[in-house]
Order: sequence, then C-alpha cells, then structure tokens
Amino acid sequence: MFRTPVGRLLLGVAGLCVFYFLGVALRQLFGSCVDIRNASTETVRDVSVKVESGGKIYDVPNLAPRDHRRIYVRPQAKSQITLKITDGTNRPRDIMVFDGAQPGDCGVSMVTIQPGHSTVSEEFHHPVCWKSWLEFM
Repeated sequence: MFRTPVGRLLLGVAGLCVFYFLGVALRQLFGSCVDIRNASTETVRDVSVKVESGGKIYDVPNLAPRDHRRIYVRPQAKSQITLKITDGTNRPRDIMVFDGAQPGDCGVSMVTIQPGHSTVSEEFHHPVCWKSWLEFM
C-alpha cells in the first residue's frame, strides 16, 4: 500500500497530522503565555511574572533593548497575572497582563515596553491552542 505515490502521500499527511495534534496537546499543557517585548532603548531589570491567586512568581532575566521572552504560567484557579519590572529610571512598576487567566486556558498576553516608559498589553484567550508548535516560536 505505501509503495505507491498515493500511499506515500497519505502516510505523509497522516504523520503531519499526528505531529500537529501532538503540538496542540503539548502547548495546552504549558498554560497561558506572557510574551514580554522590550521596545525601549533601556534595559528593563528585575523582571518577574506573578500569578496572584497562587502566589507563584516566575523570575525572568533582565531584558536588553529589543529583547523578548516568553513565560508560560499555569494558575491553579482563575487569577490575575501581573508583570513586575524596574524601568530605566529605577522606578518599579506593576503591569496587569491577564485579568482572568484560568487553569487549562490557552491565553496569550503580548506586553510591549515602549520608549517613554509606557506599555501596551494585548490579551487573547483561546479554548484550544490551535497554533500548535508555532506558539513556541
């Protein structure tokens, strides 16, 4: 059966489907993603992401200008998630990045730290992580 071109094509498509759905399942296990981008010209220090309901804190290395990091958090209950940073003027700041992240949620919050000490945050919630492996890039 797999010696014909059609059989090989079907086997290849089936393999790609298995690989894709494996990525969907794996990404779902990682929880919500906080994507932090430093678009400013200053290094952002003392970066951490805190899950308010469980108290878990994820420390992040300093972010150089034009650098970015992704942090995956798994709240135990519906919770706010806060990004804590110290900006270039030594001013500590708390930025709410998720208003209501839930266990098993596949949310993404894209936080951009801009020049002039302003931030932009966009929050997306998806019941299933259909982007699969692409979400990790």
